[in-house]
Amino acid sequence: MTPCTSRRHRRQRGGNFTLMLAVALIVVLGFGALAIDTAYMLMAHSQAQDLADATSQAALIVLRQTGDQSMAEEAAEQVMSANRIAGRSPTNLDISFGTWDDTDETPTFVEDGVNPNAVRTTLGREDADAIPFLLARLWGMETFDAMASATSATRSLQVIIVMDITGSWGEAKFGDARDASLVALDMLSESASGIDQLGMTIFTNRYAWEYTPLVNIANGATAAAVTADWSVLNIASKGGRDSNHYDGRNCWLNSGAARNDFRHPNGGCYPDMPREYTDEPGTDHSTGILLAQQMFEEDAATGANYRAMIVVTDGRPASLGRTSGTLRAAEPYTETRWREYQGPVPRTSNEVRNASIAATHELWEDLRVHTWVVSLVQHDWMMPAMVQGDGYYVLTSDSNELAAILAQIVSEMPLALVE
Repeated sequence: MTPCTSRRHRRQRGGNFTLMLAVALIVVLGFGALAIDTAYMLMAHSQAQDLADATSQAALIVLRQTGDQSMAEEAAEQVMSANRIAGRSPTNLDISFGTWDDTDETPTFVEDGVNPNAVRTTLGREDADAIPFLLARLWGMETFDAMASATSATRSLQVIIVMDITGSWGEAKFGDARDASLVALDMLSESASGIDQLGMTIFTNRYAWEYTPLVNIANGATAAAVTADWSVLNIASKGGRDSNHYDGRNCWLNSGAARNDFRHPNGGCYPDMPREYTDEPGTDHSTGILLAQQMFEEDAATGANYRAMIVVTDGRPASLGRTSGTLRAAEPYTETRWREYQGPVPRTSNEVRNASIAATHELWEDLRVHTWVVSLVQHDWMMPAMVQGDGYYVLTSDSNELAAILAQIVSEMPLALVE
């Protein structure tokens, strides 16, 4: 081979290597672009899904707190506008209100704006707002869509309010407790699922009554009937009279032995409520709790996924005298309007404490009943000890705060991302 031929051969081989390198670079860049844009797409879709989850949760929380679908939509829009998908806020948001029954074997979202307990949001970037590729545009791929949907729903609920109706409240402060219970009722009924249930027990000393059995509050007529019943709640009736039982003034009591005379007017000061005789001192929280336990156990087959009990009281546990119930039995008087529960007498304050704590612990262990305790003014070590699950203890010195406290408790009962 001559020197000239050798140099020409080397130049050809060099040209071949340059061509191969160019092809290899194109392939490497192509795979690099694919890897980069694939990661970019995954990031955008992840951001879209996270934002869909957040908007559906925000809308459902506001729906539960206010019952207002327009305000729920505004909450979702605020969350969406404050976040980004691939560097920009999405402009597309579709929101639907409906129902979700989490006790069904194959639950589905059914759009229904009449009594919704679920919110579905769909959002992202598409069409004119589609996301530009970073490198794939070199190969003619300009944009991609990133859309996501999420459905949030309330878990099916069983809620029982255990309400202290001892006379130590006084009319005015108990009126605030009554209003608080109505706030909780309104919030729960506004976002109730088809099987959500609400009930109430009321108690004085050794006695408790099933004021409202566990009923389905998604039914408008039922919710209205419960509202009517709760609107006339008051402290236990005393022997005496009051021209307006709900004006915040104290009952005019009979004097002496006549304090046990409930004939004029028939039923005493608060004829809509059970009677409390003068030989029935003391406060036994366990009676209301144990009656609630019976109600939960009897309705356990409904399959609710979340059970809650809210104890509302203004008193510390107090011993029950040996004569408790003697005057009631001698009259004789039996309360027939509601199912009655009788606790034992005599009973010391510590026996009341131990029975109350044991009942809430048993409810948690057997049925996973979450327990909240709300007390006005009076504190006792028993009260935080009764708390179970997600519940907590609140002590307030202002009865005007009770409505906000119960509203907060109801709003915190869990939501679930179901789709």
